[in-house]
Amino acid sequence: PRAAAAALKPADHAAILARLASVLPGLERDRAAHVERIDRVLKRYVSGAALAAIVMGWGLAGSFVGGLALMGIAALSVVILLLGKAEDGPRMTTRTEILIAVAGQMSDLIVDPEPDIPREWFAGLGLLQRVRKVIVDLRLTGQRDGRVVGVSRIGLMFGTDNRYSEKHDKGLTFVMVQIDLPETAARQGVTVVMPADASWNVKSGPRLSHGLRSVPTGDKSFDALYTVYGDAVPLTPAMRAGFANLEAQARSAKHGLAEVAPGQGRRPWVAILPGQLVVLTPLSMFDGAFEPPPFWVPLDPDTLIPAFAADLAVLDGYLTAALSLPLGDIA
Repeated sequence: PRAAAAALKPADHAAILARLASVLPGLERDRAAHVERIDRVLKRYVSGAALAAIVMGWGLAGSFVGGLALMGIAALSVVILLLGKAEDGPRMTTRTEILIAVAGQMSDLIVDPEPDIPREWFAGLGLLQRVRKVIVDLRLTGQRDGRVVGVSRIGLMFGTDNRYSEKHDKGLTFVMVQIDLPETAARQGVTVVMPADASWNVKSGPRLSHGLRSVPTGDKSFDALYTVYGDAVPLTPAMRAGFANLEAQARSAKHGLAEVAPGQGRRPWVAILPGQLVVLTPLSMFDGAFEPPPFWVPLDPDTLIPAFAADLAVLDGYLTAALSLPLGDIA
């Protein structure tokens, strides 16, 4: 976990600790049992991979030393692959249980224990190329300021069934905020706002995949930072000024692999749709948020509670920024 960014009130810490008191022992038992299962699999597969590598190396190179080298490489590959699988199951269960306890005390939103967003939904945003796969890392939903809202950490992979890759540079990760705007349900058309410095592949999505044309807002400073597609009418001066609050939450470095200081990251993407506002802020792939420790480190509530509370506060900041926009201007 990354370090807590702000101090947690003692009363909140105590309340969350009470919520976790009956949960952590069970999580530790489940983690231990899962690791034991993977350990048995490791012993079986590593032995098989090592033996196969010795035979192959001896046969191809005629060298026992070559076989030993291949054995080491094969065994290490199996260990890396299976250790990743060993981590994934208990990691997701652990983080969900801890997040439910922390959010139950610190937030008015509810954690979705099995989050899912259909890939077809993203086609309606007018933003993206064809989305081939959606990974919802976590999702919270509820009501805020009288509106139905949701905030998620998501990963998107692009391409068709025949041209599809899960390499890190073939996908994008975001914090996504959704705000329902029922008063705009009858509105015609969409408004798509994308950073002007986005890559060509990204910026071509609205035009090539959705047939939207770029339109200037007439605000030279705003148009220098963003490219607008579709209907620019909702982007009133107050709405354009409100983008500063969205930008203040941006934390993803340009390469998308690490965090930078808030406000220094890649700018958000915004879609104003009939009945809904969607804000996608690029997210660092390895930001360390909401991460329980590896399975060989015991779950320490005094470490996890402040870290998860700080990460939740960061996530809440994205929602607060989006709600600060003059939503009435859209109607």
